[in-house]
Amino acid sequence: MVEDEVIYMFENCVEVPTYNEICGAYVDIGKGFSEATIVETELKLALLLDTLQDRRDYHWDKIKLRWKERWM
Repeated sequence: MVEDEVIYMFENCVEVPTYNEICGAYVDIGKGFSEATIVETELKLALLLDTLQDRRDYHWDKIKLRWKERWM
């Protein structure tokens, strides 16, 4: 899947990449994206980073705040 390519690009990050960084990654690999695709990618990255860094819900909580700021 396309999301997997983008997730692979960011799996060694300390923090979940910004919205613009994720959009840029989709552009770099030449794939289109929608808001739903970005949200799904943010979610997968947050869960992956929480698991890899053993930081229970840290990234997940930050993503929820990011979404709240974006949509409210």
